[in-house]
Amino acid sequence: MSKLQSFLESALQEKNRKDSAHLGNRSLYIGASDIAGCPRKAVLARTQPVRFDTRTLLKFARGHAAEDLVAQIFQAGGLTPQREMELIHPDYPFLECHVDFHFRFRREDGRGRIHVLELKSTDGIPGEPYGSWINQLHVQMGFVRLHNPGWEITGSILAIDLNSGAWQEFNGYAPQELVFEVLLNKGIQIWECLQDETLIPSVETGLLCDYCPYRMGCPAFAGEVAIHQEILSLAESYLRLYARKAQADRDLKKLKEDILSFTGSAFRGATEDVLLAAYEVAPGEMIDAGLLKERYPEIYEEVKKEKAGFTRLDIKRVKTQAQPNAARQAA
Repeated sequence: MSKLQSFLESALQEKNRKDSAHLGNRSLYIGASDIAGCPRKAVLARTQPVRFDTRTLLKFARGHAAEDLVAQIFQAGGLTPQREMELIHPDYPFLECHVDFHFRFRREDGRGRIHVLELKSTDGIPGEPYGSWINQLHVQMGFVRLHNPGWEITGSILAIDLNSGAWQEFNGYAPQELVFEVLLNKGIQIWECLQDETLIPSVETGLLCDYCPYRMGCPAFAGEVAIHQEILSLAESYLRLYARKAQADRDLKKLKEDILSFTGSAFRGATEDVLLAAYEVAPGEMIDAGLLKERYPEIYEEVKKEKAGFTRLDIKRVKTQAQPNAARQAA
């Protein structure tokens, strides 16, 4: 590692500390992101803290950069929402949240409205917001409603991909008392697990499990794993797209055959918009690795080279009596 890279990694740790200073001592309270995520992770993050790697810290920094950028855009357009508003539950002081952007408006009839905007920096904009994002927003809206009785509360999630220069707002959210109560109880249970070591926190799987530093030894991944609804939805989308891909391959093959029936094996033509060419590709040669290994094992050992492995994904429909031909497999 170069001196510059070593310096940058050390400085990145300090930047993360400063960027998160407004959150205070996270060991003294349970935040909205803890409640929205996995209870086991929330507990272990306080009892067995880990040092974030560079990859994670860069993502944190990207998130702060995205928030600063959006704040500047709001300001340029004449809006000045309050940033990182801290709200503490009046009955459970160990529960609190920090609202990314807090807007206050007055309607013409004099009624007040508060809009809560949660910002998420992502790699690619999802088709719909993740469940943990929605839960975090519901925690925030619930806290805002507790502190502003009589006000209309609305919320939305702004997902922004700085790499591709794209963003998408997921709007139309409002506080739901039952949802907030369930999430509130979850936060209380996380806190109780921290106060009593004999209590075992529950486990919730999701899209962020791959990034969890406590995945090793997680009971959710012991034996046959139950598929989280979010992952199941992605698998269903994968199957649908894979089926369309297979059909597209068949359609392309038929179209190619029809076109070649006209062009033959030697053709070149063009219009203003399309270039069409057909030509023969000369036969070539390749090494039969199996035969080489069998007949000349010494030479095979000298010329072979390692091939990188990859992760194979198999998704298929479970055959039932009602759907005998519904099985599909994607690799």
